[in-house]
Parts: sequence; structure tokens; C-alpha cells
Amino acid sequence: MIMVISLYQLYFNQSSDNQVNVGFVESENLIRDLTIYPSTIPENQLLRIHEAEELYRSSFEDGTFFGVTNPEKLVKLVKHAWQWDKNAMPYYYKLVFWADSYDEKGKEYDIVMMSFNEFMQKYRNQLVDNAGNPLSEPDIFKSIKIRGYLWDKFADLKYPYFAYNKSFSYAPRRFDEQGMTRPSPDEQLEKSIEYLNYAIEGGYHCYEALTARILFQQGRQYKDQKYEQLNKLTEYRRALKSDDLKQAIDYAQLMAEHSSIIGILRMTEAYFYGLGREQDPVKAYAWSLLSDYAKQKITEIGNNLAWHAYQLPPVWEYNKQIQQRLEQMLTPTGKQAALDYLEILKTKIVTWDYNEWRDQIDDF
Repeated sequence: MIMVISLYQLYFNQSSDNQVNVGFVESENLIRDLTIYPSTIPENQLLRIHEAEELYRSSFEDGTFFGVTNPEKLVKLVKHAWQWDKNAMPYYYKLVFWADSYDEKGKEYDIVMMSFNEFMQKYRNQLVDNAGNPLSEPDIFKSIKIRGYLWDKFADLKYPYFAYNKSFSYAPRRFDEQGMTRPSPDEQLEKSIEYLNYAIEGGYHCYEALTARILFQQGRQYKDQKYEQLNKLTEYRRALKSDDLKQAIDYAQLMAEHSSIIGILRMTEAYFYGLGREQDPVKAYAWSLLSDYAKQKITEIGNNLAWHAYQLPPVWEYNKQIQQRLEQMLTPTGKQAALDYLEILKTKIVTWDYNEWRDQIDDF
């Protein structure tokens, strides 16, 4: 598909192959090729998501000062982006966005970095493919207006980086004057779920966000901005189908098996209330005891595996409430059965560092 954008486009002005002035300027009557092409790089040489991010972080500074910190790494990033490596492209676009923000004041602090324009002029001849052929910047990068088009199309094509970021545009964090989360329409939640599923297919471990979108009208695990009021499983979206509820609990179990505190709580709730699982007080009690065990592990390791330490008090409190009710319900035999099942659950924990697993991205 070829799309035409003609009037008042913002674009890069390239004066020659060896001199490139990077920056967005206005022009008229330009015909751009906005086709999204397959990469010309062999599949086994394409950057993984985390590799592309690391190349960007280690080659360009866009914080207090702006400039190139490692030209060799930046050459690699640009070469991949210009050859349609989808994981490199958003970081190249970010480079272009910051190109005119080079801060000369950095030199006053002995932070000497070259600007992106200087980099392009000095290293333009190194931007070649594996056969040594000069590369050209794809048209799709040459307009700041293309960002929305680029991001949306890549998200719809199920590229995980873009799908992950797109998912949050449908379930933004919106709070009222009292700091309570505003509910999201079902249609927006379903679109967010769609893109989160694309991201998971591409290696993201974003089950925490996904279960919140599936289960709750706010699209979040908490009702408020300060993380003091937890959404309870009994408050699930009434439009939710039973199969979707079960799937959400399946995801919660996966989180729990990687030591997610909120995942463990959802499993306790699921068996206690019979939501997404058959009602089973013995298993509910075992999961609640696993939460206590996880709390102990968090203390031993120093909170480095906590879901988020400041968010956990409402989880502990609610877990204790359910646990006390179960203790009144169960016979000594039932409690012993729960203790036996607890030992089985402990063996199913893949890692006690949930944060590390949550932030991992599998190869794509």
C-alpha cells in the first residue's frame, strides 16, 4: 500500500550523501512512500527488543544533555533502522526527535559529546549494508507526523514493542479530584487487551497489566492513585464472560508461579469465591499461606523481589481477612491438607524475583 502525504509535511532535509542536516522542517507537495517493508537484514542478525534499547541507551544521551556518546554503537543502530529492523526503528525515530536538542552547555561541565548532526556528517559513509552498499534513510522517518501512522501500523502488525505501548493509550491512568481511578469503557479495555496479547505473543511478560484490563473496569489492580485501595476479584467487570474470567486467573497463576504477590492473592480469591476456579477452601487457604511465605521471603532478600513494596500493605491486609475466614471454616483435617498443598505450591515457584521476570522480554 502506498499512501501519499502532500501538504506541509515535516521532514528531514538531506543536502547530500556526505552532508546531512538532521531536523524537522516544513515543505510542500512532497510524495512520500509510506509502505512498511520487510527488513533486508537476515533474520538471525535482527536486533532483539532489549538489544535495540541497549544500543540506544549506550550510544546517545537524551537526559540532562543531548549528544552522541558512542558513535560505533550508534552506527549499528542507524544501519539496522535504515534496513527496516522494526526493533531499531523507534529508537532511531527518538534520535531524530532529539536531534536539535543538543546542549552546548554540556561543554561547560566537561561533558563533550558530538551532536547527532555532527555524527551524521562524520559517519555517513559507514552507513552501508553487509555488501558495502550505501544505505538511504526510509521516507517513513522524514516526517514527525508519521509517528502516529508508524506506531499504529506496527502495532496492528503485532510487533510487540509497538503493541505494548499502544495498549496503554486505550487504558490511560485517569483520576478524579479525590485521586480515584476513573472507569474505562469496555470497548477501550478490549482494545487494550488486544494489544497486550500481541505484546505477550512477542515476548513481553505484561500479565499484570493484562489481568487488570480483563478483570476490572478501571483497568488497574488498584482503585486509587496512592495504591491504598485494592480492587477485589469479586468486583470484576460484569460484562466479563466466564471463559475470559478463567483466562485471567490462568494468567494470575502464571504470575504467582513467578512470585507475584498480586498473582498469589488472585489465586486465593479465585478458590475462595469460586471465580475462574472451582470453589475450594483447602486450596484457597494454601494459597493464602503461600502469600505469608512470600512475605517472609521478601523480608529475607530485602524487598528486591517485592511486587512494589509501597503497594503491598493492602494485599497483606486483604489476604489476612480471607485467611481468618478460612481458618474458621476449615476442620483440622482441612487445614492439614492445606499445609500439604502449600508444600506442593512452593515447588512450583520458578523464581523468587518477580520484578526481574516481569521486566524480561523473550526473544522476538
